[in-house]
Formats: sequence, structure tokens, C-alpha cells
Amino acid sequence: MILYGAGLSDANSHLHDNLPTVLLGGANGHLKGGRHLRYPPNTPLTNLFLTMLDWMELPQERIGDSTGRLSLSSSA
Repeated sequence: MILYGAGLSDANSHLHDNLPTVLLGGANGHLKGGRHLRYPPNTPLTNLFLTMLDWMELPQERIGDSTGRLSLSSSA
């Protein structure tokens, strides 16, 4: 599993909204490829990190500003 992206969408304003992020690999069957998923505005990127930790069997209750786990089964 490889995650590629930037921490800021607009470095001049230090915005971290609408971050283009690519997640590669099948995550041992957890992730279906060939899709483009969008999530509601203000969904923290740390929600993806929390979900990825679950896939690696390293569950955490919370990371930073996370608000929950992402559903990657379909577009939100």
C-alpha cells in the first residue's frame, strides 16, 4: 500500500482542503482499484490514515483530527 499526495492544496494560504491523494495497492483485499472516490467537504485525511491502520491490524481509536473511518467501498 502506497499513499501519495500533498499536505497542502494551496501552500500560499496553508489550506489542507481538497487534497489530491493517490492510494496504490490492494491493501490485502481491502481496496478495489481503478476508481476515483470523493468525500464530503472537510473530511479529514487522518480518517484515511485511521482506516489504513485498521487494514494493517494496528487499530487506533483516533489520530489527530480524525472523526472516524472511511468507507472505501463506494464513492461517498
